[in-house]
Amino acid sequence: MAVPFRHLCSRSRTAGAALRASLPVKFAGRSISSASAGSPCSSRGFAASLHSSWTQSRGEAGQSASCSSEAPALEVVRSHAEGLLVLGARSSFATGSKSTARGHVFEHAGREWVCVFEVDRYWWAAPLKMEEACWLQVEDRSNHGESCAAECLARPTPTQAERAQLSKGLNTGVIAVDTLAPVGVGQSMLICGPQGTGKSTLAKQVLEQALTLRQVDKAFRFLSDPCAPPADPAQQRAGALVEMAISPSTKQGSASFLAPLFATVGAAEAVRDAGQNALLVLDTAEPVLKAWDLAVQMAEACGNPMNSDSLAAQRRAFFAALFERAAVLPSGGSLTMLVLLDTEAMAALAAAAAGASVADSNHAFQVSDFEGRRPPEMERLRRLEARGVALTAQALMAVGIAPPKSSSEAPDNTAVGGKASREMQSLSDGQIILDKTAAAEGRFPAIVPGASFSRFGLGGSGSKEGAPARQARDVRPPTLQAVSAHLRMLLALEQEAHFRPKTDSVDGIQSAQLQAVMAALLQPPGAPLLAEEMTVLLLAAVSGALDPMPSSRVAAVLSGGSRSPLLCHLQEAIPSVLKKIAEEPQLSKVTIRELEVAVRLFVKLKEAEASPDATTAAE
Repeated sequence: MAVPFRHLCSRSRTAGAALRASLPVKFAGRSISSASAGSPCSSRGFAASLHSSWTQSRGEAGQSASCSSEAPALEVVRSHAEGLLVLGARSSFATGSKSTARGHVFEHAGREWVCVFEVDRYWWAAPLKMEEACWLQVEDRSNHGESCAAECLARPTPTQAERAQLSKGLNTGVIAVDTLAPVGVGQSMLICGPQGTGKSTLAKQVLEQALTLRQVDKAFRFLSDPCAPPADPAQQRAGALVEMAISPSTKQGSASFLAPLFATVGAAEAVRDAGQNALLVLDTAEPVLKAWDLAVQMAEACGNPMNSDSLAAQRRAFFAALFERAAVLPSGGSLTMLVLLDTEAMAALAAAAAGASVADSNHAFQVSDFEGRRPPEMERLRRLEARGVALTAQALMAVGIAPPKSSSEAPDNTAVGGKASREMQSLSDGQIILDKTAAAEGRFPAIVPGASFSRFGLGGSGSKEGAPARQARDVRPPTLQAVSAHLRMLLALEQEAHFRPKTDSVDGIQSAQLQAVMAALLQPPGAPLLAEEMTVLLLAAVSGALDPMPSSRVAAVLSGGSRSPLLCHLQEAIPSVLKKIAEEPQLSKVTIRELEVAVRLFVKLKEAEASPDATTAAE
């Protein structure tokens, strides 16, 4: 919740004047007459339902007691090219005035600004209009004007009572995403990783697949990176994709992009509130993180003591104003959000994981080193220790547990990779973590299985005997659910040498099959898969039918997405089986058997092609 300006009550006008860094500013440079006080300001085009967001005036030295008919005069305490730190008005029962609120618009130095979030006792205001920001492929700008950002900020996020339960999945076309961290319609998902790991490419593929299969009515993309991969021009021309782009020539810092970013969010909300399905892709979270970091620095420069707990609450309220707009409404409308976070992949787990300063990478922690963690996490650690697993930093990262931070480590004061980005991860409905090393090796998508997850996309669909039936939580198709159960944890453990079996032949076979699954999860951009095709590839990888082939050949026939050699063969040989998998509510034994026979015949064909006799006959 937002923290009120409790310090302003007792502040005298003399003390307030001492804090002025510039002249007082007035709302949009205009006054509201007594007849229109408390009504929406028509010059900003706000709906009547938003009139509570506007503020009345608070007393200033030399002003009459009837100042409630005037717009509030705000004090600019600190000024920066990317934003202002202002003292806002506080609500007064005696005068009928109301507090400054998010979305409040005012004018300063010939420019319009909008209040975005509270920091300590102040408000951070961002420039409302940027010449460097413009809508692409937009003819009707009635819902895409400058007021769209202010309206979005002033509009509250849907409450829990106003939300419907997530029940439908979004087919992303990316087998690794749909298997390890599925995206539900109405869900918010972070895509985290350092530069060069393919975040924008992955988000673009998800966006295009959603539009191609008509899973959403309209898609929106906020672009601040001029090098971001362009979307399909045909979808742009059809009006299904709308983009807000920041000019690459801009000299403004990213903190000044808040208004264009929230204007994009507001346009997507309009589609959601109209009962349609919208997909929103924000190619960076940097404007949000940088604005908060800059606001805190400016507030600290004022010299007043700051309460860390209050700041944490204000930071969470600010980030929640973005992420909680993703929702499914009872009316049928939905907003699905993908946010790209540029950070080290393992920093998505914790600050210590990003730059763990452990002198020995093989250093094993003790369970007692994790005192104070959540009980479920402590229980997992005890089980790992009971199994003889060394609690090293790498092993902990594989299962999604942050190593304990050494007391000698320097505090993490950076916005990216620090507390602010971790706050985002706690508010989002899931995260996809991309690994820089895997991306450098040419693997796409370079997803880290143990660190990537979906809070609402996975879960049991059954209930205990005698308990009331509950709605399924898993948003994946039933056939894909069955074949990908537990794969995320098994793959995470398989990637760590500490967990790989060395002697047991049975476990060795399972390890080979998991390596085959990893190969099936690799697909180049532009080779999207349907849910039944993902199911076929995963079933072939774990069935054992490919075991006679060398591991390098197995990887070659499974990888490639829709261009996978095995998938192309099965589409020609047994198209009826793929149709059954797409239509069946559960995988039948007959369907599984037919698929296994077809895969074994494929293996025999490949063996025949590679045999010396076949080579001689061909010559």
